[in-house]
Amino acid sequence: MVSNAMDRPRFNARRQRRIARGRQRIMSAAATLFAQTGFANTTTKEIAHRADMAEGTLYNYFDNKRGILLAVAKEAETPMIAALQDPQALEDRDAMVSMFEKAMDISESQLPFARTRFSEASVDDVILQESFMVRLRKIHQLLEEHIAGRIAAGVFRPIDAALGARMVMSVFGGLIVPALRGAAPLPSPEERHSLAETVVDLLLDGIRLRDS
Repeated sequence: MVSNAMDRPRFNARRQRRIARGRQRIMSAAATLFAQTGFANTTTKEIAHRADMAEGTLYNYFDNKRGILLAVAKEAETPMIAALQDPQALEDRDAMVSMFEKAMDISESQLPFARTRFSEASVDDVILQESFMVRLRKIHQLLEEHIAGRIAAGVFRPIDAALGARMVMSVFGGLIVPALRGAAPLPSPEERHSLAETVVDLLLDGIRLRDS
């Protein structure tokens, strides 16, 4: 029991941390299982076993398996969103290279979450709309704003900023989707830097040989 009113905030804080740890254990276990066998083929009993808790305890944290899936889908923040939070994301070539590097920076620990969200979005309309499309729209909005700002500043030539944002997203998707699908390993830091430099050069200069 809480001895007095002064102890109550500390008690509540400890309780919230304990709940957060429990949810994280369940979500980590579920993300790994979903990535390995798919959402439909994974049971709450298997998730609880991997999380080292009783199945009944799992329901103290989540109402059902879909609730776990939605929590997993929301856990894996899209790296490009974080990279685009920087107001100088497209300020110059070096900033663009840095943005793409950060956007490709998915750690091994994040990979089960990212792969689960990606794979389940392709077969589950709820995940597609509530998680995947929300993030894609946010990325597009941020990119469009950055590109429009560079056009206004006279750095980029006048183009359709919305279309430019879609092109950047398509290029990024081509780089990272193979790893999310498990068809290719995650790029190393050195590979990420090389890929980012190549992509930025292509976006800024194109591929046509120009007169000196």
